Amino acid sequence: MPDHQNLKKFQAEIEAFTSRDYKELGATLPADRPAIGFFCPYVPEEMIQAAGGHPFRLVDTPVKINQAQAFLPAYCCHPVKSYLQHLLAGDLDFLKGVVFSHSCDAHKGLSEIWIRQGRLPFHYNLMIPTRLDSPLARTFLRAEFDRFRTELEKHFGPISDAKIKEALALFKAIGDQLAGLYTLRLEYVTGLPADFFARLIRAGFWMDRKKYLQILVDLRKALPETPRPADPPIPVFVTGNMTHEPYWQTLVEDSGAQIVWDDLCSGARTFRLKASDFDDPLETLTERYFSSFFCPTKYYGPLARQEMLDQEVKNSGAKGVIFLLYKYCEPHFFDYPDLKAFFEAQGIPTLLLEVEDPSQSREQNKIRVQAFMEMLE
Repeated sequence: MPDHQNLKKFQAEIEAFTSRDYKELGATLPADRPAIGFFCPYVPEEMIQAAGGHPFRLVDTPVKINQAQAFLPAYCCHPVKSYLQHLLAGDLDFLKGVVFSHSCDAHKGLSEIWIRQGRLPFHYNLMIPTRLDSPLARTFLRAEFDRFRTELEKHFGPISDAKIKEALALFKAIGDQLAGLYTLRLEYVTGLPADFFARLIRAGFWMDRKKYLQILVDLRKALPETPRPADPPIPVFVTGNMTHEPYWQTLVEDSGAQIVWDDLCSGARTFRLKASDFDDPLETLTERYFSSFFCPTKYYGPLARQEMLDQEVKNSGAKGVIFLLYKYCEPHFFDYPDLKAFFEAQGIPTLLLEVEDPSQSREQNKIRVQAFMEMLE
């Protein structure tokens, strides 16, 4: 039987944990596992876990930018500004290293600025191929993962194949649990409002992964099995980068909608990182980045992302698509006009919300989302 008291306990625990700042989070991390920061799912966190480290994903957070602007141009996205601000303010001194991946120009520039600060003992640039349709891309990426393994071993000790396989199994179990919870939201199961769900996913970027997996298993058991409501909220699909606070999810659902699925870098997009198991665990890691299209910073054919989103929107039954795009994020905005035209040609309305500092336009955003919901009714 579902335990409603436990459900409330999980919600309170996750909200308290994700409300902490980086310094407070650093004090909660496993003392026997050095925390290694990373930004992008293209970094195989399983290798950090297998090296005895604690993968700590850095995500955009609400923060006052008062130092980073001295190093960055004004037309830089908020996540990059916030990452650098936290570093300069000393909020990330608990990290023992950081891994950058070859994604957008802003992140590549940030890596150069970051290493010049000399604050962390381990700094690594993982070179991910941009043309995933190239016949040499797979060979290149496999070689990069070999090089990454070697560098981790220099700093943190030997990494056996068995340890990588163990980490792969752990992260696969976490992904399966989250995907199951997403499916329950798709079926309108109550008890998982969007703001809590956003916090739940974020907790998995920071928390000890074995503890996190147990929370997900226990949370699933505590959820009530409710029938589909006779008059369900308006189903919408959200796509974009990530969100730096649950405000955006709450904004949508408070307007009479339910986010039934998403294509967010801090959400369901990571579920696509699945592949068949090979005897060689690095081959498993390599394969998954080619099994489906993942991110607009990469090229996998002119219609790869459009076809993938089309299928996911259809599977979700969404009546509308909301684009949550960080201001100045060129890879996403390059795709936006074509995607907007594609969905609207099929009779699926779209709405663009530019994400930066939501405090500057909360009421304006609220009115725009409410008007969009009226279109979908």
